[in-house]
Amino acid sequence: LHPADDASPDDESMTDSAGGTPSGATVRDGLALTEDLIRRKAEHNEGMLSTLEEVALHQLDIDRIETLNHCRQLKIVYLQSNLISRIEGLHRLKRLEYLNLALNNISCIEGLDRCESLQKLDLTVNFIDLDSLHTVGSLKNNSDLRELFLTGNPCEQHWENGCRHYVVATLPQLESFDGKAISKSERLLALQRLPALEHELSQLAPKAVARKAEQRRRRAAKQAERAARGEEESAGDDVDEYCPEVRVADAREAREQREAQEAAKEGTRRGGPGDAPLFGDQMGGERRFFKADGTTPVQMNTAKWPFSIEDDGASVVLDIALPRFLDSAQIDADVQPTYVRVSAKKNHLQLLLPAEVLAGASTAERSATTGHLKLTCPKLLPIIASPAPRRQKLPPKKRAAGAAPTTLLPPPPPEERLTGAVSLRIVPRDGEGAARAELAMEEPPLGDEWEDEEEVPALL
Repeated sequence: LHPADDASPDDESMTDSAGGTPSGATVRDGLALTEDLIRRKAEHNEGMLSTLEEVALHQLDIDRIETLNHCRQLKIVYLQSNLISRIEGLHRLKRLEYLNLALNNISCIEGLDRCESLQKLDLTVNFIDLDSLHTVGSLKNNSDLRELFLTGNPCEQHWENGCRHYVVATLPQLESFDGKAISKSERLLALQRLPALEHELSQLAPKAVARKAEQRRRRAAKQAERAARGEEESAGDDVDEYCPEVRVADAREAREQREAQEAAKEGTRRGGPGDAPLFGDQMGGERRFFKADGTTPVQMNTAKWPFSIEDDGASVVLDIALPRFLDSAQIDADVQPTYVRVSAKKNHLQLLLPAEVLAGASTAERSATTGHLKLTCPKLLPIIASPAPRRQKLPPKKRAAGAAPTTLLPPPPPEERLTGAVSLRIVPRDGEGAARAELAMEEPPLGDEWEDEEEVPALL
């Protein structure tokens, strides 16, 4: 069913990276897993494969596992929703802990005996049937394996009463199967049933082979009937015959639709084959960094990087929160007297500076922990503020040698001390002061025109 599976690694060079097929080469079901593709998916590790520990390669129509052996530090690999039909090319991944191969075309379990650190294996919704269920025994040497998923495979659909116990008894190191924990009593019961289950499986395996052969025969008959009517093959006609070939046809049809849509968009932008471009000879739009006058910078932040600007009087400090795993070699910082521009991967940050700076004396630093880029730009005319003088406390004056000590006047005797409330206006004074005080106490005359009547109260 899969002539490409038996090909040697040297045959990989016969197929290009886009899944094309030169003359004489085997037709591939999907696309190739190339080193360039892995690097694009390893941006979080700055595109380095030697230290890569996790990679997500799902939903890419990959039909074969290759090139991953070069990434020997891998611990987690996501390969779900592809067209992989065989587990291979993983024997050098000694540190691999989690492998997700759900929604692929795998029909047997193999090629994982050298993955010594494997702890979790997900084979949900593949094509492992009863004729290949015995290959689960190849995982016995994976002593660290704790979780296994076979949900949605034909082996569970056609052997509901025995599949789980067979797997549990075959792999004693498992702690969970299909997301359900394995109890001690269940394991003991499975071990007791193992001889009977092996005998039952040997009888069910030929039936599974015959069932799949009949399925292929029915599908071939439908294709012949469709060809006789002159109709094109459609993936929707084989829904009742769900098999790896149908999944490959579905993926190919979806891929062709995406390519047609992209071609239509490209034709809309540039015109169809043989037609003039839609917008004449207009060149592709370029990023404008200056306004119409050619001197005023345009402020922009295409990647929406968080940033902050501080002016401490002597210099302008710009802090940009770049992605942590962005390679520093891909960052271009350009400091000009009135503006600064930082570019990385077709993204630009251009800002006007609050003051004119010395571009040649500016420095750039990047944090290895957070990835932040710090630009320090000395100002052309720095404002240096001197601190206010501190008031010094004068020391106490020293008394000269031989000088008489200064003392306060002695308090008056008790009989001369003033007690209670005292009016200073009536304090008797000697001489002229005493006479003035007596005049102040006398009532002033009202004059000849005024008479003092006793019935009228006195004015206050």
